[in-house]
Amino acid sequence: MSHLTAVFSPEELLKMDGIDELDTMRMQPNPFWNRPRLDITWGLPVMSGLLQSDRISLHQMRLATREELGLYHDPSYIETLELFGNMGSAFSSRFGLDTDECPVFHQVDKYASYPVGATIDAVMGVADGKFEDAMSIIGGFHHAYSSNAGGFCYLNDTVVAIKKFKEKYPNKKVLYLDTDVHHGDATQEAFYHDPSVLTISTHELSMGFFPGTGQPEEAGIGEGKGYSVNIPLPPLTDDFEYWKAFEEIIVPIWLAYKPDLVFWNAGADAHMDDPLADLLLNLDTYHRLSKTVRQLAHLGNKKLVIVGGGGYHPVTAARVWTVLLADLADIALPPLIPAKWIEMCHKYGFEVKRGGWTDRPQRMYAEHESKVKRAVDETIEKVKELIFPTFGLEK
Repeated sequence: MSHLTAVFSPEELLKMDGIDELDTMRMQPNPFWNRPRLDITWGLPVMSGLLQSDRISLHQMRLATREELGLYHDPSYIETLELFGNMGSAFSSRFGLDTDECPVFHQVDKYASYPVGATIDAVMGVADGKFEDAMSIIGGFHHAYSSNAGGFCYLNDTVVAIKKFKEKYPNKKVLYLDTDVHHGDATQEAFYHDPSVLTISTHELSMGFFPGTGQPEEAGIGEGKGYSVNIPLPPLTDDFEYWKAFEEIIVPIWLAYKPDLVFWNAGADAHMDDPLADLLLNLDTYHRLSKTVRQLAHLGNKKLVIVGGGGYHPVTAARVWTVLLADLADIALPPLIPAKWIEMCHKYGFEVKRGGWTDRPQRMYAEHESKVKRAVDETIEKVKELIFPTFGLEK
């Protein structure tokens, strides 16, 4: 088996100009599909020199084939997305298209398809032993259903790639770990009946917060009962409370399940600086997450794939994903964030407040502490009650 970390470059996607045209069509930039976000997040690992390491195997993203997309997505939906990509017209509302989150723009089908091809190649490359592990920053579109777009997601790379893996390795078990701040609703639904794909999602859950799903009671059906694990967290959950839930729930379930492949959707939007969410995680949390996830993966078959997921403050998301990549590939980060990258951020109107790879620690205000702690403790107890018996664990 190769001991390299595969990284999937979005250079081909960045060459397209559909998102630039989209920017001129809308009053406000799309929080996900915009040029500054893509340039800034990919620019930091490049300018930090990580991709020059002999630990890295660089690969180009590719378009997924229709056959691959058809492993999960409805043919009529695929055709409609292609029609929109060529600036055609159709009944968009039927498919959740042309909304503020999922607008129609030139080559939208290709923007949606490149991440699917990359995630498939990452998963199958790791599964087949071509690389030790893999990361694709633009991936983790967990809100796309089989025939419906939503939450900036058009095509669900996570589901398609796992189904591709299961097609070749039907007797292998997959752990899908989703720490994106939004519940992985569509990915959960795709495997809700399947005990060979364990989905675990930590996410914010509050009044009006998208997508509004992810209660502990959503635990799977039929043979899959107990294999959908939801850990909803209240707004203002900080590093301490988050880590308590992770260690008390995720670690024992993971060790009991013994997955053959680990797929981690590591959304950067649970960070305290993200404008679309209200959790208080910091870079140290993500660093601890990456070390722990990698340690747990190495207790098993060492097969780990990471996708970037959400993250809507480009400067913060870039730092999070660069830290994760450095941890994954055992590469030392430079002492300071590159000045050239800081200049790029300034050009796009973003301030870089800290030149290093850490955050100032942050705790919730004392007035909120008892409420948040109580809510997290109640979630932990409820999940243990509903899920632990499936894995022979005691509360």
